[in-house]
Amino acid sequence: MRVLGWLLAGVVFQASAESLPDNFDDLPDDLQTVLLDFISPEQGELWGQDALSSGTHTLVRYLDDFHTQVTVDFSAGWVRVETRGGDEPLQQLRQAIVGTLLTPADPRVIDLYTATDFGLTGTPFLKGQVVDHDGQDILTQWRAQRFADHLLKDRLKRTSQGFRVVIPMVRQHQMVAASGVREHVSRSAKRYGVDPALVYAVIDAESSFNPFAVSSSNAYGLMQVMPRTAGRDVMQKIYNKDRTPGRRYLFDPANNIDAGTAYLSILRDNYLRGISGALAKEYCTIAAYNGGAGNLLKTFHRDRQEAVRRINRMSADEVYRYIVRHHPREETRNYLKKVTEKKKRYVSLR
Repeated sequence: MRVLGWLLAGVVFQASAESLPDNFDDLPDDLQTVLLDFISPEQGELWGQDALSSGTHTLVRYLDDFHTQVTVDFSAGWVRVETRGGDEPLQQLRQAIVGTLLTPADPRVIDLYTATDFGLTGTPFLKGQVVDHDGQDILTQWRAQRFADHLLKDRLKRTSQGFRVVIPMVRQHQMVAASGVREHVSRSAKRYGVDPALVYAVIDAESSFNPFAVSSSNAYGLMQVMPRTAGRDVMQKIYNKDRTPGRRYLFDPANNIDAGTAYLSILRDNYLRGISGALAKEYCTIAAYNGGAGNLLKTFHRDRQEAVRRINRMSADEVYRYIVRHHPREETRNYLKKVTEKKKRYVSLR
């Protein structure tokens, strides 16, 4: 039985797999974060400075006792499968390519936190985002194996320590991914009166449509919903429930999009109430989704009522420019620009 070790609050914990809870949600939040960022001794020894962990826009998996590294960059649009060592590196590479191409779209049904094999059932999360050398979707094991053989023949690169294959996603892979969650977005946008294009833009900015996205602050899924803040707000204000949604709940794409869209409506209708002008309020809502409603209002004045009055004296363009110039957080200033620009891409996707 492999033993996992991690450092938490200055104390070294050792636990076998048998002693860990069956449900990741049962772990304390701080321990969840440590496990998410955990780089094992095996990873460090084999991969050194190239040892990676998953992020909001990337998925990183290790297979074959850490001899194979799979990286999916949802933002840049590529998949890289690389081996170092192992008894049969080319066979390991082939199996990892096939497994990656057929990994199901539902993050709840595969184990993201151990070096076990990818699951091979359900609709692949890369459906339409990666096509084979004939331009066909890869939905069956036969087609995945055939494409893997093609890649090993035509795209295989030898590295100093092993082998690597890089698979490009299609040019419009974000639009393909957006189409895959269209039903969820349409339903939630209609329910909460939010522009669907805004929902798509937030998903794009938050995760690049990475259904496995987990941030270092424990925000989960496509819209990066934080359980104890946005998630709890939605449960209380929308569903009248005194509960905090867990990781499994927020990894469900339908739940995640519903919660993220609902939180946009809470920001708009509750925390930013009194702001007139739909477009000005939208700019404020976008900034608040990233940096909080309090910081957004304090950008204009530390008194909430005066902040609202100042916003209402401005045009929508003036509100936008004021936020991107004066918001205290650079991340939020850039976030407003990013989401506003990305929204144009999804106007036609209703």
